[in-house]
Amino acid sequence: MRTPHPDSTQPGVHGKRRLRSGAAATLSLGLVMTLGAYTRDDLTLTAGASAMAPGTLSPVALTVAGGVDPGAAAGRSLNLRAGWSAEVWANVPGARRLAWAPDGRLLVSTGAAGSIVALTPALGGRGPAVTTLAGGLNHPQGLAFAKQRGRHILVAGDRSRIVAWDYADGTVSNQRAVVDGLPTGGHDRITPVVRGDQILYNVGSRTNDDPIDRTSTPQRATVAQVKLDGTGNRTVATGVRNGSGLSFAPDGTLFAAINQADNQPYPFRDDTGQYGLQVPAYINENPVDQIARITKGTELGWPYCVPDTTGRPDLTNLGYVAQPLRNPDGTVLDCADVDRTALGLPAHSAVLGFAFTHGSTLPKSLSRGALITVHGSWNRTPPREPSVSYSAWDNRKRTLTPPQPLVTGFQNADGTRWGRSVDAIPGPDGALYVTDDAAGLVYRLTPAR
Repeated sequence: MRTPHPDSTQPGVHGKRRLRSGAAATLSLGLVMTLGAYTRDDLTLTAGASAMAPGTLSPVALTVAGGVDPGAAAGRSLNLRAGWSAEVWANVPGARRLAWAPDGRLLVSTGAAGSIVALTPALGGRGPAVTTLAGGLNHPQGLAFAKQRGRHILVAGDRSRIVAWDYADGTVSNQRAVVDGLPTGGHDRITPVVRGDQILYNVGSRTNDDPIDRTSTPQRATVAQVKLDGTGNRTVATGVRNGSGLSFAPDGTLFAAINQADNQPYPFRDDTGQYGLQVPAYINENPVDQIARITKGTELGWPYCVPDTTGRPDLTNLGYVAQPLRNPDGTVLDCADVDRTALGLPAHSAVLGFAFTHGSTLPKSLSRGALITVHGSWNRTPPREPSVSYSAWDNRKRTLTPPQPLVTGFQNADGTRWGRSVDAIPGPDGALYVTDDAAGLVYRLTPAR
């Protein structure tokens, strides 16, 4: 088990039992672009595409709540399960992450717009009242609520800091920084989650796959933990490239949804002769994005080890293979000793939203698992589409099962997009609420009963 860094104001760990000596050294190897066929294992090549293959979704026309401008969603449909309905519910430019307030308002962060917006549900088929709850922020993302000494506390990730306010009756007061001076650049979108008096949060990497992030101060590519009063800040997990989704499972443990690296070299020493080269067919499907359990001392290998889907078409319980540039022959980090990936998601999905649904009022078929919201790829051909899927929880194995699609349709046949899903959470009314930062909208999707 790793010992927390002695500096309680900065995340970090020392005494890494898995890293071999010389881990900070950057290994060099020339990459050669090749169009050679990727032939190692057809399962590995196609697993990402098959794991979320379309099921019984069909187009459902979007209706529009009263007083709401549908914008780019005008005349559009979303692909949903039979019996579902879909509504453009609210206008929130740049809508990103969601959280329900204790008084029944839906809070929405707006990222680059620098605000947190409160949506107060209305009657008579009208859209909610939209008010700015907090403005002048840097880049608010994840939102969470805590309760302390009878007060409700709103917690938000705001690029270089975690901010908290007292919350009551649709207003906030007493703004303070719980943690400040977090590193910016690269993957600096923070998602906090709260358990008791503890906040757990991600510190994403600055780079795609540079080990320098593991030796920076504070260390990046981690999940960290701090008390609500700002004390006891320490690293919990390492090698977590961009754990932008955090949520507690039915068994009480924390899981992270992780964006993996792009443009990774072919890692297999086989008879194809492609080891260490950039192979487009491999890159299109690898490495998969990750859902992984996070406990004290978790090591997920980035950038020395990449998830390996060989022989695992369901993308569950994945091991790793050494990254040729950073860890040839496993001399820096033994990939067999890295904590396994519970569930892989198709490569370049860009998973952002991740929320377990136990305790919600969703239908029983959706109330014991997790909602997984992906933003879609930026560099894949063809593009990986934005979507929301549901992954059921296996109570016996205490893990998630392969996801099934819930919402698609944001992407056109030619790969262009009119919308882009970011987050999805259950509502107290049994509906599903989904943000779209491209169209600047919040959708209300009502399941069949």
